[in-house]
Amino acid sequence: MLSEMSQFKDINDAILAAPIIPPIVLPRINPCQCAPVPDLAWWNDAGQRQFGNNCYNYATNYRTDTFAQPGRAAALQYTSLSGCTVATGQRSAKMGAVSDALIDTPLANNKCPGTGHLVALVIAPGIDYHWYRKGQNGRWSHKPGSTMATLLDNAGNIILDPRLANRGMYTQFCTFMQVIHGHTKIK
Repeated sequence: MLSEMSQFKDINDAILAAPIIPPIVLPRINPCQCAPVPDLAWWNDAGQRQFGNNCYNYATNYRTDTFAQPGRAAALQYTSLSGCTVATGQRSAKMGAVSDALIDTPLANNKCPGTGHLVALVIAPGIDYHWYRKGQNGRWSHKPGSTMATLLDNAGNIILDPRLANRGMYTQFCTFMQVIHGHTKIK
């Protein structure tokens, strides 16, 4: 009996003295699990979905068939496209989107949020705004106006980061924003 106790103590001491091995962390298959799938075929129906919905609809993943505008749903639609920051008394597309319940997350640094999904706003100063959305696989897609949604930038490259993509006339990267599903209201 004493030898069994002695053996148990020796085994227990050896277990306690062994180095702690950190657990193996496997990469997530879907780095952005809450993000919508690109579903290009659904948005590119050559009918009302495609022609009645724009980049803002696509980025937020809300079909309105109204060619939605940042802030319109909250009666605070943007009044200036001069840039991400606008003059006092004016509203930018970013401010309009915030009034629609998108969350400004400029420090997101292309990382997926824990809830909802990540979108990016870019500006063609004085001309237009444009939105991109990050998908479940960590890549970005967008829908230019009433044209077809795509996984490619203006140079035909896959979009890994909208800050680095060929965005054509949209020269100003404005911000990353978070869309919380069921909270965002667009029109």
